[in-house]
Amino acid sequence: MRLAFALVAAAAGVFLVRRRYEELVRQLEDSRARIARAADLERSRIERDLHDGAQQRLIGLRIKLSLAEELDDPAPALRELGNEVELALEELRQIAHGVYPSLLSDRGLGAALKALATELPLPVNLAVAEIARKAPEVETAVYFACREAAQNALKHGARELWITLSEHSFEVRDDGPGFIPVGRFNGGLRNMRDRIEAVGGQLAIDSAPGRGTRVRGNITP
Repeated sequence: MRLAFALVAAAAGVFLVRRRYEELVRQLEDSRARIARAADLERSRIERDLHDGAQQRLIGLRIKLSLAEELDDPAPALRELGNEVELALEELRQIAHGVYPSLLSDRGLGAALKALATELPLPVNLAVAEIARKAPEVETAVYFACREAAQNALKHGARELWITLSEHSFEVRDDGPGFIPVGRFNGGLRNMRDRIEAVGGQLAIDSAPGRGTRVRGNITP
C-alpha cells in the first residue's frame, strides 16, 4: 500500500514538474516572439528615419555638389556643403546611437551607463562597479533595460534617478509618482522584462503610488 502511494506521489510530482517546464518553455517562446516583433518595429523605424532624414539630406547634397561643379568659383558653395555634411553625419550618429551605442561595444556596460547618465536632463546618482565584460547580447539587454527605465522615469515626472550596477545585478530607481502593478506588464515594462529573460536573467519591477519605481535585474555570467 505504501509502495503504491509512493508511486502515485512520484508520478504526480513528475507531472507537476513537467507542467512547470512546459509553462516556462511557453513563456520563453512568447518572450522571444515579442522581441522579434519589437525588432521588426524598430527596423521599420530605422528605415523610416534613414529615408526621411539622412537619406534625403544626402540626396540634396549630391544635387548641390552637381550644381557647384558648374560654378566658376565653387569654393564658397563647397564650404557651405561642408556644414551640411556635418549635419548629415550627426543625424546618422543619432540614429546609430539608438540602435547600439559604440561605447557599449568598445568599453562595456559601465562606460555606457555613465554616458547615459550625462545625457539625462535630471540628477542621476550613479554607482557603477568595474565589472567583467559580458556577452554582447547580455550587455545590450541590460543597457537598453536601464535606458527604458530611465526614459519611463522622465516620462512620468521623476526629479531624480539612481542607477546601480554590480557584477551580477543592476537597478534603476526613481522618485516619480509610482503606480500600482496590476496583472502582466505592457509596453516598455514588458519589453524590459522580455529583453532580460531572453538572455537568461530575471527582472523585477517594484512600484507604488507616492514612492517611485524600482527596476531590478540580475545579470547572467
